[in-house]
Amino acid sequence: MDQENHDKRLIRCLIVFIAVWLVLLTAIPSVFYTVLPLDTLETIMWSHPFSMGNAKHPPLAAWLAGAFTVAFAHTDFAMYLLSQLLMVVGFFYIYRLGKEFFSTEKAVFSVILLSTIIFYTFDSAKFNVNLPHMALWPMMTFHCCRAVKHDRMADWILFGVASALSVLSKFFGFALLLALFLFILTGRETRKYFRRPGPYAAFAVFLLVLAPYIVWLVRNGFPPFTYIADRVSEEHLNPAVNFLRVLGESLYPLAMPLLLLWITMDRPVRSLLGFRLRDLRPSDPVAARLAVCVQFTPIALLTLLAGMGMKIDLMWEYPVHFITGFFLMAFWKDGISFREFKKLFCVLMALFLIVQAADLFYWFTKTRSRGHFAAREFAAAARDFYREQTGRDIPLVFGDMWYAGCVMQYLPEHPFAGSFEDPYDEFRFRSVLDREGALGVFHEDDIELLADALKLNADELKKDTRVFAFSFKAPFGKTKTHEISFAVIPPRKAGREASQVQIRTRE
Repeated sequence: MDQENHDKRLIRCLIVFIAVWLVLLTAIPSVFYTVLPLDTLETIMWSHPFSMGNAKHPPLAAWLAGAFTVAFAHTDFAMYLLSQLLMVVGFFYIYRLGKEFFSTEKAVFSVILLSTIIFYTFDSAKFNVNLPHMALWPMMTFHCCRAVKHDRMADWILFGVASALSVLSKFFGFALLLALFLFILTGRETRKYFRRPGPYAAFAVFLLVLAPYIVWLVRNGFPPFTYIADRVSEEHLNPAVNFLRVLGESLYPLAMPLLLLWITMDRPVRSLLGFRLRDLRPSDPVAARLAVCVQFTPIALLTLLAGMGMKIDLMWEYPVHFITGFFLMAFWKDGISFREFKKLFCVLMALFLIVQAADLFYWFTKTRSRGHFAAREFAAAARDFYREQTGRDIPLVFGDMWYAGCVMQYLPEHPFAGSFEDPYDEFRFRSVLDREGALGVFHEDDIELLADALKLNADELKKDTRVFAFSFKAPFGKTKTHEISFAVIPPRKAGREASQVQIRTRE
């Protein structure tokens, strides 16, 4: 009975932690930020109108963004809530994964230690294609472990579904699939499942879920792979420096939770002086093997790509570290007392609140385009300009991704939005461009990019361009000003027909 009460207290602590996390990380950006992040706006643009794919990534993130945007009437709150709900689902599965191998204390620590990783605090509000992995990677890992532990067909099927959804969010989902394949392959007790129907049922479900997207890829010429190939060919980085940078970025998130564990739950000097490698005994060999495979296989892939000269964005590593708390618990001592637990829990909660306070202080004092830009004022000015020039509402806004997304999100009409940075958008909105035209939004220096993307004459486009200045500032920060160009892009089909009439007249 005492153990049962002890576990209930631990679970209550975990619920408090997750509730504080959900409320603060949803409320702070919803109340204080005036504009959504760039990646979030881009993801919403992919969902408006609904599409089976885009030029960069698979469509799941766009589908989620589109559904929440419509459900919550295009409010910014919807996207911040979606991000944190995905985080909470991930926490739930990380806890359940921990309970498959550890005591309740270690399972709870597997979750709350993630609050020391910057990806999980500052950046988790910025919804992008990596955020669904925060929920799906723990889900994949949990159902894979349940499947090899109990050999239940339901777990194999759920593993296949979660794996397919992960790939549908971003192709990097294959990295975790490789890690879990290595986990099954390297265990004598788990290799036997390759002679049973479970893994093949999971693979069949995986292909079935992916089938519509595979058909779309074939019909449209595999645009994401063209984008990836173009990006790789444009990057010329020093392989050695790039390799070391990515390796450091991948490993440093392990340092802070390990340091806190060492300081708060041990006697540092004594443990350092008496430390011997042979004293490292994993509490569960299967958990340790799982932790090593899942923690380091994606990191090895990223560093390999970096060593080949490919630029690796730091945000790609967000989902990699979902296993960090579990990894540390797999090698940490058993028998954690409630006093030790309470001490570390209080330290982690205090650090989490300090990080949120620092973020607010930064917002109040440092003017940032992606936090303070007057997006609604800008969108209203864009609408007024277009109505003044054409007498109509904006059918499509096309140009710089950031500004096009702002007009789309913050006008009540929510026009379609496309970007000259996305080679697929001209094809996606070809009929609108031909029949109705669009509003162009861009920096003056980018007019050639806009003209090239739309197959227009830049000199002709300049004639109908007007420059507007928009100022914004943090409450205690400096004022910034953005000069943005608006241009009316006439219907291309009408323009071609007029040209043909002029040619016939001259003849």
